[in-house]
Amino acid sequence: MSKTKLFSGITLSLIIALFSTPPTVAQEIYIDNNCKQNQQLNEFDRFTIFYKSEFQTKGQTYWFYSGRYQDGSTIVCISKPGFKQAKPLNIKQIQFAYIDKIGKDPRNKTAFLVTVREGNGSYVPMFQYRLNLSTPSKPTLTKLRSWTSGQ
Repeated sequence: MSKTKLFSGITLSLIIALFSTPPTVAQEIYIDNNCKQNQQLNEFDRFTIFYKSEFQTKGQTYWFYSGRYQDGSTIVCISKPGFKQAKPLNIKQIQFAYIDKIGKDPRNKTAFLVTVREGNGSYVPMFQYRLNLSTPSKPTLTKLRSWTSGQ
């Protein structure tokens, strides 16, 4: 009988420990419409970062990052590490667009591949661009291909 009580006590302790410990979740990073980090923003004023990558050009280190608004639109930003001198990129084809995917261009360490959809829904035009940030003050965008989603 004492073995059953000991086992029950251990099981109960384990169950209590499992449910009383809050889960560990990575902190989401919020930015405003000027690309500046601000964890205090309410949900209507914030973009949640979904992509961030560090790169170097001309002896300087930069962050390229993008945040998603609650409606799915995005903001595309560049800054020095730590969100210093943060600013939105002035490129109308990708700024505030619906970005499906961002990744590094394997052929160029200062370029990124950005896939954009022209709206929410099925069968919408899709575009893949190469964003070259070798000169961060003058980013260049090249359309690589286009297609219709759902095909």
